[in-house]
Amino acid sequence: MIDQTLVFITDRLNAHLSAVFSVPEPLVAIGPLSDAEGKPTAEARNRLTLFLTNIAQDTVPRGSQSRHARSVGQAPPVHLDIYVMLASGHDPEIYGEGLKLISAALMFFQSTPVMTPRTAPDMPAGLSQLSVEIANLKVEEIGQLWGNLGGRYVPSVMFKVRSVMIDAGDVTAITPLVRAPSSTAEAS
Repeated sequence: MIDQTLVFITDRLNAHLSAVFSVPEPLVAIGPLSDAEGKPTAEARNRLTLFLTNIAQDTVPRGSQSRHARSVGQAPPVHLDIYVMLASGHDPEIYGEGLKLISAALMFFQSTPVMTPRTAPDMPAGLSQLSVEIANLKVEEIGQLWGNLGGRYVPSVMFKVRSVMIDAGDVTAITPLVRAPSSTAEAS
């Protein structure tokens, strides 16, 4: 589901940016900014790049259906928060273009903070709701993150994507339904 979530968000963001800037080619790519040797990737050059930075379990998911009893024994689904970075890989001479794209992307997520199959009919099966919010980082945290990523800082924003659900649907047990009460006590 994580891959489908990132593809879905990227497709929606590309559609928005293409409409805003009247550009037919994708302006957002999924993938790292640099390769294993630290060189910029071709996909990231002069585009926005969306990449995963962390996966965390959401222990109190919104709209949780855990209150419904299941007659088929299944492990409860795992609700995830995924953290993604949207970064500008623009060359220095067109640095401002990257800032325009990040600004337009922020406006998109501000106007569409929650996506459901009703608001986004192309949402992948298995996803019932996605919430996208900015994950604020302190300057020290940003420096540490970019150091861990092995790159130098570029204009970027971190998002927390909530309500990504992982559910294998494996049956672990079947609980029989109670048909009628049984009485073991005899009338006296």
